Amino acid sequence: MTHVIEPPYSAPRIAAARRGVLALFWLMGVFMATMVARYPSITELLDVTSGELARLLLFGALGALCALLVTGWSVARFGTRALLWWSSFAHLGAFVLLGASTALGSQVLFAAASFLVSVAFAFTNVCMNAEAAEVERAMDRAVLPQFHAAFSVGMAMGLALGAGASHAGVAPVWHFAAVAVVLTAVRLAVLPAAVLDGAARPDDARPGFGGPFAAARDEYRERRVILLGLIVFSASTIEGAAAQWAALAVVEAFDQPEAVGDLLYWVFVVAMVSVRWAGALVIGRLGRVVSLRVSAVLVTAGVTIFAFAPALWLVPVGMILWGLGAALGVPIGFSAASDEPSRAAARVAAVSSFSTIAGLVMPQVIGHLGDVIELRKALLVVVAGAVMSFVLARAVRREGPLFRSHRVLARREAEEEARATGRAAGHVSTAERDAAAAILAEGVEPTQALPEPADAPTAGGDRPDTLRA
Repeated sequence: MTHVIEPPYSAPRIAAARRGVLALFWLMGVFMATMVARYPSITELLDVTSGELARLLLFGALGALCALLVTGWSVARFGTRALLWWSSFAHLGAFVLLGASTALGSQVLFAAASFLVSVAFAFTNVCMNAEAAEVERAMDRAVLPQFHAAFSVGMAMGLALGAGASHAGVAPVWHFAAVAVVLTAVRLAVLPAAVLDGAARPDDARPGFGGPFAAARDEYRERRVILLGLIVFSASTIEGAAAQWAALAVVEAFDQPEAVGDLLYWVFVVAMVSVRWAGALVIGRLGRVVSLRVSAVLVTAGVTIFAFAPALWLVPVGMILWGLGAALGVPIGFSAASDEPSRAAARVAAVSSFSTIAGLVMPQVIGHLGDVIELRKALLVVVAGAVMSFVLARAVRREGPLFRSHRVLARREAEEEARATGRAAGHVSTAERDAAAAILAEGVEPTQALPEPADAPTAGGDRPDTLRA
């Protein structure tokens, strides 16, 4: 039966949309990396410690949380085309305001700008993922990982630009303004091609707000969903900790310029992108559980090397291992949550809420620890997340009990099959014989206690000699 696409987009139109959505993901990666790349300069210009910077970044996490409560309703009410258009200007204004806060040294303005940047980013993120899913359905192929890889490529390029700007002595206010203007112009240019439909669907807009938390309310009762959420929480912590703190930790620990810290985080991103491009092959070869556990081991090794490296030349080794291990946690978690198509949307929403919580909580934990101990030692918190991911890895299986291996299950099934075969052939197990002996010792007929052998007489006949009193 021929697959029919509704509406019937032409092949060139679908190809153009794919390129446009890839560009959107790439642009947002550059935007995010631009901010992350200048954290050391921001810390200095705002005259804050790592813990105080974490408190300021909390406003950004709160902005993302607030946006998540209304994005689902907004997409249905206004459509992705309108939201992508208006959020472009919102992101531009918020990013320029962010740069101005560093020039003025205003912590209050920085907190407000972080909130607005995260709100604009959250709306864009939901819309471009919706368009990516639309392109995937039109292509009838699993291409979503490519879009997320494009985001990581954008981050790598944004970090390289940030390192160059820092090395050239460009102040964050001018760096942020230039990036925001150029990227917004490019974004507005690619929007017509990127959006296949983008129309509003008011009938789908549920009354009231709540975002993923409302959609996922019933799913929180499922133990597997909670375990998948904890895995995504760990994976988000592992990836987010590197983005927010790795460059600053290098600058503080080794007394290096900001550009060096950015380049070392760039090594992390390149390692992560490399694995994500080949993610389908890796997971197909190893399976979800083994892939997740190998990732946890790599993260543990990488973060440990990063935290205790006696010399700068060892830090890239740690960043590579950390990046390789951070690549597949989030994709595997969301893929496992989507295994049951009829409940995929609600389960993905439930799991994504754990990622949001990680963004709210973990930067605070690491940042405040960095005020007490060396920041790169504080990043060892990530190892706890890797251990949790390793222990809970079986939750990503498509079927079977959560905490039993397939080998044990297969062995038990084989034993049950052998026992059933023996009974069908008229054999009695040792345990059944012992039970018969115990019953007969008490003077009770074993008629109800033992199964009737297949070849035994059904009426009035003698029982086999092995069962006589």
